[in-house]
Amino acid sequence: MARSVKVEARVEPETGEGLAAGGAGPRAGIGCPPAGGAAARPLLILVGGAADRLLRKVGRVHDRVSALPDAAARRLHYHHHDQEGAILGLIAAQPPGTPIRLVGHSWGGHAAARIAARLGRQGRRLDLLMTIDPVARWVDPAFLRRVRAGTRRWINARAAGGARFHPSDLVAAIGGPYGEAPRGHADLHLDLPHPHAAFEAMMLCRTPAGPTLLDIALGQAAA
Repeated sequence: MARSVKVEARVEPETGEGLAAGGAGPRAGIGCPPAGGAAARPLLILVGGAADRLLRKVGRVHDRVSALPDAAARRLHYHHHDQEGAILGLIAAQPPGTPIRLVGHSWGGHAAARIAARLGRQGRRLDLLMTIDPVARWVDPAFLRRVRAGTRRWINARAAGGARFHPSDLVAAIGGPYGEAPRGHADLHLDLPHPHAAFEAMMLCRTPAGPTLLDIALGQAAA
């Protein structure tokens, strides 16, 4: 059943460095190797938005995750929103049974959703789709149903804004945020007290079950 949750409190300062390069993450679960040794390593793909080549909001998280002690437990890739073809090719090259987790921010969130929708039409599903304040000019219920069909678990986070106005919220408004549209389609819809640009801070927010979004993306907690 789809759930919608409003997160009332800021979990990490939007400018804080929640992931220390070369050290354990901010939660106890991060940095612990998964149980078992024979299973295929999960594939985690992070997708940045239109300005990520310059601002590297997602890119910096990629760099810090790649430096965690348990980095060898997963295969990590970083792409941009205009590289859907490359992402689809990467996914298609994986052997059956490979857990695939796709996390996108801003326009990268929309790219991730489009990829999930396409995979669903092909009869292949992501293990996890995580869209962090996705942006697109228009999404309709039919598209959102296709997105849902392309993933076993979908978590959507909406940037509800911080304590002060942030210019990125205006940029997202011009781009066309998904807003409340995924409510009722995503398995979990979160309203987070952060501005649009605060990708890392949103990933460090706790879900109602306790783990952070980053814990879930890394496979350190159940989705």
